[in-house]
Amino acid sequence: MSMPLRFAVAAALVFSLAGCGSFSTLENIVTGSVEPTGPVPPAAGKVYIFRGMGGRFASFEMDNLTEKLKRSGINSETYNHVNWRGPADEAIARYKSETRKSPIIVAGHSAGGDASVRFAERLKEANVPVSLIVSFDPTRFGGRVPPNVDRFINIWSSSNFFGGGNLVPDSSFHGHYASVDLRRYWDVLHVNLVRIDGLQDRVIAKMVQIMNLPVQLDGATVPIRYAPPRSSPIELWDSGVPIRTEPGDTVRSIAEKYAVPVWAVAQINDIESGTALQPGTRLVIPRHLEPMSPANHPPMTSYAPR
Repeated sequence: MSMPLRFAVAAALVFSLAGCGSFSTLENIVTGSVEPTGPVPPAAGKVYIFRGMGGRFASFEMDNLTEKLKRSGINSETYNHVNWRGPADEAIARYKSETRKSPIIVAGHSAGGDASVRFAERLKEANVPVSLIVSFDPTRFGGRVPPNVDRFINIWSSSNFFGGGNLVPDSSFHGHYASVDLRRYWDVLHVNLVRIDGLQDRVIAKMVQIMNLPVQLDGATVPIRYAPPRSSPIELWDSGVPIRTEPGDTVRSIAEKYAVPVWAVAQINDIESGTALQPGTRLVIPRHLEPMSPANHPPMTSYAPR
């Protein structure tokens, strides 16, 4: 069988399995404007969602994600991966016209994940920040995450042939970054990754949270990379925070103290769960960026270029 024919057969097999499997972001960025008194209304931001190659046929769950966001009261629209330039220009125009800057959130599957990075790069040229990008198994040609992105989460599988893109930050990136490799979920294919049980719900929860409550961006941040065990729920942490161990600390006690799984502390720090910890040892603990009460939040800081 020739190589082109093998590729065509493999592609047909993957798409035929698209129905398999079960289904299952940052803040109002205040830049130079005076905070109004009284209750702060939810930001009128927008979520831009990009399908992969094959459009609706190969990335139908991205349309489902858009509909779920709309039912949650979030302004959202889906585009094909080649049509990212128009939505980017729209986002720039809307952001520059706003007195109270509202969040810009992006998500993409496969080549749509690559398009989300190109979208952010265009906004970077206009000095416009992106609150959150969630990429679902982008390709291996997606480029690097630009520094105007405040929070980036890459959900991918290194074992996938059609995706498997490990998007990494640009050297000037200082935001929050998490890489979630689902290689241990052996039944996760490129086309059904977005449908993993509970995954969309976790992503939507982050987006809704960002649209309604600000998140504190200041403070130390460490990029994290992890591969959840198959027996554990998929956690979408936003980044890591460095800590120093104290006398008597163990991997298990650290995990209990910060309410994270033992496997996450061990894996992210490349140590065994039974490793003896010396006082003063530096560890990185995964974390969620928690929303703050809109009644008493301090001004936000964006990593977008000024």
